[in-house]
Amino acid sequence: MSKIKLGDDVRFLNENLAGIVTAINGNIAGVTIEDDFEIPVPLSQLVKVSGIQKNETSIIVEKAVSKETSTNQGVFVAFDRLNDVLLDLKLFNNDSEEILFAFFEENKQGVSLKKSGRLLLNETIELGTYDLENFSTWPKFNFQIIRINQKPEKLSQPIHQVLTFNAKEFHGSYKYVFFLNRQAYFFKLETVNLKPIDLKKLQEKDFSEKAVEKISLDKEPKSIVDLHIENLVDNISTLTPTEMIAAQMEAFTKSLDMAHVHKMKSIVFIHGIGNHFLKNKIRNFLTLQKQIVVSFQDADMFKYGGGATEVFLN
Repeated sequence: MSKIKLGDDVRFLNENLAGIVTAINGNIAGVTIEDDFEIPVPLSQLVKVSGIQKNETSIIVEKAVSKETSTNQGVFVAFDRLNDVLLDLKLFNNDSEEILFAFFEENKQGVSLKKSGRLLLNETIELGTYDLENFSTWPKFNFQIIRINQKPEKLSQPIHQVLTFNAKEFHGSYKYVFFLNRQAYFFKLETVNLKPIDLKKLQEKDFSEKAVEKISLDKEPKSIVDLHIENLVDNISTLTPTEMIAAQMEAFTKSLDMAHVHKMKSIVFIHGIGNHFLKNKIRNFLTLQKQIVVSFQDADMFKYGGGATEVFLN
């Protein structure tokens, strides 16, 4: 059996699930599934999908179209694998006679310039090395690029693009890269065209409309608590799957406590169906709360279809 490594497509041996390996810690792999949730799974319970045959086939197909790809103008970045975990970020100019570039990293501490300079046509430059094991803490990658041609038919728009990745999107970008002549994580930097503002619609907009009401954790909860992440936080795009689960579990446990404080007899938690990951975490927690929880069961199947749990309290 071939060794499983970061970025591999895998399926579960004991469940009807599949995903991409986005973390490895000893004998445990973090597998990101369709909903972009990372699930810890023993390596012994995973099998590589298609393995070598898949990679060889994709290389043949990609090479067959590589000539066409290489004629497309553009500025590209690729994360080139140095080993199982380290990636070398490279910038390639296949667009203009020369480009001026500035590369920044952006995180909670602010923005920092990592590298800047000039890049001639068909030249590549290394921008830094990144660790796949720390993928969840990667910064935003901010690129500013000016194209320079000696005799342009018209002046080109500068490129300003910020790259952020979720695990599934990033590992899904692994393909044959024409300027490296091998597979890597591959992205094209493009000018972001902003849509013009529709002033008429803006004038007609009702700015008094009520915002979506978030769950309050400081008062008696409603008899039905929806734990879908969009009901709990505003900045969903900035959260990792682990942080999303943590926010959902915090909302659940606090709502449960407040229901008990306010002497509610029962409360329903909508957790969705998905892969049962959140549902299982909730029910495992409930089994330990014998002082306040009498019992729990699937909520009305006709109403929730197995996507909610009803909890009965002391």
